[in-house]
Amino acid sequence: MADAETADSGVPVPPAESSDDGACDVANDPAADAPSKPDDPPAIADEDASKSSDDTSTTEEGGGDKTANAEDEDDEAPPADANADDLLLRAMGHKEDGNGFFKAQDFTSAARSYRKGTNLLKKLNEGNTGDEQVKSLLITLQTNLSMVCFKQGKHRMSRDVASRALDVDDKNVKALYRRGVANKAMGDAEAAKSDFKAALKVDPNNVAVKKELVGIKKTLEEMKAKEKARLQKAFSKGGSSLLYSDKEEEEKRKARELKEKEKREAEAKERRKKEWEDECVRRMSSDPPEEVISFEDWDKERKEKEEAEEKARKKAKKEEEDRKREERRKAREAEKAHAKDEDSDDDELTEAELAMLRGYKKTSDGRTTSYFNREQTEEEKKLLGCIAPKKLEQSALASPSPTASVSSGGGPVGSVWNQSGTTWEERDTTNWCKDCIEKCLLESTAAYHSAASDDATFVAVVKKVSDMTGDASVAIAGGKKRYIYDFHLSLEFEILDEGDGTVAKGKLRLPDVNSATTNEEELEVDVLSWTKAPKGDGNVGQDAAECRAMLVQDVRKSVLRFVAKFNDNF
Repeated sequence: MADAETADSGVPVPPAESSDDGACDVANDPAADAPSKPDDPPAIADEDASKSSDDTSTTEEGGGDKTANAEDEDDEAPPADANADDLLLRAMGHKEDGNGFFKAQDFTSAARSYRKGTNLLKKLNEGNTGDEQVKSLLITLQTNLSMVCFKQGKHRMSRDVASRALDVDDKNVKALYRRGVANKAMGDAEAAKSDFKAALKVDPNNVAVKKELVGIKKTLEEMKAKEKARLQKAFSKGGSSLLYSDKEEEEKRKARELKEKEKREAEAKERRKKEWEDECVRRMSSDPPEEVISFEDWDKERKEKEEAEEKARKKAKKEEEDRKREERRKAREAEKAHAKDEDSDDDELTEAELAMLRGYKKTSDGRTTSYFNREQTEEEKKLLGCIAPKKLEQSALASPSPTASVSSGGGPVGSVWNQSGTTWEERDTTNWCKDCIEKCLLESTAAYHSAASDDATFVAVVKKVSDMTGDASVAIAGGKKRYIYDFHLSLEFEILDEGDGTVAKGKLRLPDVNSATTNEEELEVDVLSWTKAPKGDGNVGQDAAECRAMLVQDVRKSVLRFVAKFNDNF
């Protein structure tokens, strides 16, 4: 272990912002004093992964060595019969070689030496069985390789190599620092901040890590300030707002078009003035000389003349279109008349033509039907009699025959045409049920004797049934009757005192009165707010509420009375 630490002391590990002067004193490394964590499960650096990362970094970042593949071919593979001490010594030798190359600023050779040393240690750490000395040397080689990659501008590879060192010891300050500066160089400020905070948590007194953490926080604040300014700019009404850029472009376009239009008008006016000057010269030189007019009068005459010519041109064009349209109409009428003359006036089919219509024939009443349709003879019609449907008389419906089947309650089930009750039969009873349920609900009442005063009695009565919708019917199937109903309605009630004075008014709503509700407790009654609230002391309001609750119970019983009447009547 002492040898490994001595070898590490010669590795140059300056922070990301230091110059490439080749200094290799471990005192300059902000993470040099960080101890390794031998208890953490080790992870061996993969030679192929190192090659892939090197190649990727070279391709993407463009600042790396273009001969990475050639270097990787020189990586030293451990002999199959080599012992652990020999491999460890050879790996330490490669580390020392790499340190020497780094001092000479030969970063390519230094990276090759560090990779060879890492490759030799793979065999000693298979299955997470490496000892403390192997893990310490492996972390040293990988952190040194990460620094060399950073110097070469291979920031992505530098980050990946430092991550492999953290797989061996996730609390290694040097590896966290290396990955942090690599993330910072790649522009990933959040990841860099996370690495620096983790390193500072392990070593709170590390000055270089503190400095990097302060710098990255400042960078994040600047990024947030820029983002905030950009958003303010996007949502502002200023001249450079992104939201108003389309409107500004439209205004600029209109301004350009207006300017071009004014320019064209000015040029046209100049041409007209030149024509006016030529006209003035012509008039003055004529014999006898003609009177010279002003430019405004001449321009007005010119416009009137152009407008008259345009009007005459439009008129002539319209007359030509009307003439062509009339010619086309006459041509169509002539064509129709010619086609009509060629058609035969006799649309009736002859017997020979009818015979040619195979598969159809005429019946005795003159209908054309399929050839396979068989018409009954007069004798067959007499034997069958009249088979047209006939309406059943009401008396037959009300008085079923003695042979009609009975329901489970002992009454008749089906109509005269459905005495067995096996065929589905349904009878509409909506009107009867609406009248019956309304009568039952209007009979609902409740009396409440006040607990606060022995001589005070309140009576609740239903005054009106409103907003009733729904339907009802009696269905017969399988020899049984089914009573089906579904209603929705509201009630208006009043609470009276002993002198028949109105104490309060309110409304109840029955949202779902249906045949599935068979118990009193299942019937839903919604108590709405007072339409006339009770006045007086608090006892009156409480007594009115109690009386209303008793009325709700009686309303439920009234619904059950309606159900019983419905079953008894049908």
